[in-house]
Amino acid sequence: MSFWNRINEKAFGTFSERNLMRIVLFLLVILLLQLTAGFWKGLASVIWRIFRPFVIGFVIAYIMRDPIRFGEKHKISNKVSVPVLYLLLAGLFIWLGISLVPLLMSRMSGIINSMIEGMSWLYGVISQYTGGESTWAANIFNSSVDALMDMQSLIPGISSAIPEVLSTAFGTAIMILLSFVISIFISFEWEKIRYYTVLFSCRISKGFYETLFAVNDELSDYLRSLLILMAVRFVEYSLLFFLVGHPDWLILAAASAVSLFIPYIGPTGVNVIAILSALQLPIHRVVILIAMICLLSQLDEYVITPMVHSRNLNISPLWSLFSIFCAGTLFGFAGFVIAIPCYLVIRVIIRRRMEYEAMNEPHYEQKEDV
Repeated sequence: MSFWNRINEKAFGTFSERNLMRIVLFLLVILLLQLTAGFWKGLASVIWRIFRPFVIGFVIAYIMRDPIRFGEKHKISNKVSVPVLYLLLAGLFIWLGISLVPLLMSRMSGIINSMIEGMSWLYGVISQYTGGESTWAANIFNSSVDALMDMQSLIPGISSAIPEVLSTAFGTAIMILLSFVISIFISFEWEKIRYYTVLFSCRISKGFYETLFAVNDELSDYLRSLLILMAVRFVEYSLLFFLVGHPDWLILAAASAVSLFIPYIGPTGVNVIAILSALQLPIHRVVILIAMICLLSQLDEYVITPMVHSRNLNISPLWSLFSIFCAGTLFGFAGFVIAIPCYLVIRVIIRRRMEYEAMNEPHYEQKEDV
């Protein structure tokens, strides 16, 4: 049977009035959802505002679960480990709010000025070697400088708006505090929540139970590896930027660690910013910085990351970039952060489904009998 004959049979072989009614009903549902989109968006917004503290609290408790489990293995009671860990977490957030955020606000303009000066120097070098005829370099330089100048012009407005933001941020602060408290209660009741989750998932189906806990294992491995890699990267790059004499070494090291939430794109962007803002340093320091960034990138990619990641957690660069761009297009900036976790969830579900179908194929049973 030819390709077109198979397509024709698939499309029209099972055509009936019942199938036509299904298609019409499906299109009517789509039309109804489109006409009432405003109502559903408003309803979803209200539901999200109600459940947001619980979702954030659960995410925090989920991240804190591994350190708490580590304490349980070493016979440290939850009554001790949970308060200590949450006090350390609160101290970290307070330190970020008191020291790093004001430092970032005060140094943002300086970083942008350093980048503009570095790009000017780089453009001068390119023009010198090309005889001033490099139109592509001029276009890139002018566009980049215009974008940086626009960003710099927003900084005074942000600084002047801080009091107004703080005065209207009381509700956000209450929501964060409530999420933190909910997270503590979830951490204390984690085993009970896990028990009822097992009962509920088993009642649905065995496959749902296995898939749910396979997703849990995959996300746990990812978060554990990510936190370790962020700590290692912060130490590596803070030492590097400090030793070469970069004036914003702490900000760039923190940005380099946080950039791991967006694989490949985030670290590359931070490295470019670090190099451009360091071009005003002595040339031998810039060369050392570039060489060490290349060396650390290879070390992280081929030595440290395989040591930290489990064997089943490997993600190809192509799928990482595809997930990041898809999630970013659908959900904006938040999509860049949740892209890899969503990809891991979808991959586990597809793999489990394929394994389930393979186990239920007749030839699989014949092979088992043999």
